[in-house]
Amino acid sequence: MSDAGRMYIARKCGKGMGLGYLLSSLTPLLLLLAVTAALSFSISFIVSLSSRIDRMMQVMGSGSVRTLQLPPSDALPEGSETAAVRNGSGLIYSEHGESAVILKGIGGDYFSGMRGREIGIGGIMEGTLNPTVVSSSLAASLSLSDGDRFTLLMWEESRGRARPVLCTVAAIFPSVYPQLDSHLAYIPLSLLDSQLSYEILLPEGTDPDRVVEDLWHSGIRAESYRSMHSSLYGNVKSSIAILYPILAAIAVLAAFFSSDAVQVYISRDMEDIRAMLILGMQPRALRRAYMLITLFPTAVSAILGAAAGAVLSLLSPAMLGWIGERNPGMLDYYVTSFLPVVPVHLLLLMIVLLLLVSFISLSFLLRRRALSFLRSPEQL
Repeated sequence: MSDAGRMYIARKCGKGMGLGYLLSSLTPLLLLLAVTAALSFSISFIVSLSSRIDRMMQVMGSGSVRTLQLPPSDALPEGSETAAVRNGSGLIYSEHGESAVILKGIGGDYFSGMRGREIGIGGIMEGTLNPTVVSSSLAASLSLSDGDRFTLLMWEESRGRARPVLCTVAAIFPSVYPQLDSHLAYIPLSLLDSQLSYEILLPEGTDPDRVVEDLWHSGIRAESYRSMHSSLYGNVKSSIAILYPILAAIAVLAAFFSSDAVQVYISRDMEDIRAMLILGMQPRALRRAYMLITLFPTAVSAILGAAAGAVLSLLSPAMLGWIGERNPGMLDYYVTSFLPVVPVHLLLLMIVLLLLVSFISLSFLLRRRALSFLRSPEQL
């Protein structure tokens, strides 16, 4: 590009111009900035929420992998935790109500590793009668506190009868995912007589399906949480998959907004375009100049919008907490506490896709419509 062309682009992009000119140049794309910020927030929020739900299915479900035979430690990835459990069901009766519960019989070291850290169990009261661990949502519904006693009516499979047991609340952990923990109680392993199974909790990022495959090759029957909770896991995957059609829709919107912006810029610069043509600038050079002039604020809007949405997503746990205080029932299918994650790769994909579609749209627009009156100065 000639020196005149470079100088023209620099001036139209704001070099040496006042703040008012810069604001007027970015005004056509303010809506794009707002839409990009909303999409960036949605992407970060959905990814953070889905990742936490996925992890809670492993921590509070039946582990990442479940087997009926104790697997050798050398057959598992480093950092894995294996715990013997029994499962059952029962009814809890307290002074202020009753609730059906899913029972999980556990050993004393069940919460000593990753589970305790991820759920938020600080410590369990020692020396209590049949110590039981419940979530804050279950404790609130029954008005239970640490140290309170309640009656648990359990079903004994081997004898085909119900048996009442007096239990003590030994710990209450913050409810993370009400769909899983609002009716879940951890009791001593010895209280249940159901079949013993082994839960394997894998470190985050480990592929459970690969571990299941390795265990089957070792002669150990195993099942991953993805098949045990297939419906819930499918919902999580659907939440992530829906992001890609949204990305495509935003890219199309970006093309519309950038096309509108180039029309505004050309209308604003009619006198300057006349002067540049009279001075000998070729229409192709002007076409290229307005392509760059439009793509620059489009890129600025996309980057600022993505950054603003990512920053706002850091406040999403507080937003969920505020909603939970006023309407707890709305969050039954959501995790109520999580660490926000900013998916940089998805946000970069959004920006690249947005600019690519805008570039294609502007190329057609500048050829077919805008340059129809740029072919000669006389037409202006």
